[in-house]
Amino acid sequence: MPFIHEKFKLRPIQAEDNLSKLSLGRESYTPLKIFLRKAALNFNQHNIAKTYVLVDGDASVRVWGYITLMNSEIILNENQRPQEIYASARYEAFPAVKIARLAIDKALQGQGYGKNLLEWTVTLVRDKISSYIGCRFLVVDAKQDSISFYEKAGFSLFNTDIPDEHPLMFLDLNYVN
Repeated sequence: MPFIHEKFKLRPIQAEDNLSKLSLGRESYTPLKIFLRKAALNFNQHNIAKTYVLVDGDASVRVWGYITLMNSEIILNENQRPQEIYASARYEAFPAVKIARLAIDKALQGQGYGKNLLEWTVTLVRDKISSYIGCRFLVVDAKQDSISFYEKAGFSLFNTDIPDEHPLMFLDLNYVN
């Protein structure tokens, strides 16, 4: 399932990737850059989370963005549980893949690259993961300024009653084309 773009490709993170030039433009995004530089490769190697980097074709293998995915679960209230599942009331938690991090270099922000990474993830989870192991939801702990980005992609806020710096959002993959 290739990431389609004429200038960039998406692939698993590698030790030789140039991570130092990624600039995210806001101080609040610094933890995203720190994770990429200090932990992403180690998490990848030890199967904690998998990071896919957006790279150009030059010799420096410059990273322009990335997405990190990991296994998770979501505990749904009665109204949010899939109603078509027989005996779903017996289960509190449902399988999910978590978008642990998603970041695009400030030079590319607003040009659809984040949306492309998100669409790639939805397709990966729906077509490859769910069909082999069962996984109904995609979840993310969204930054406040990213909520509308995820809402446009079909995600819903899990709990709108409790203010949260990084509110949980979810997407039911059975209702995505």
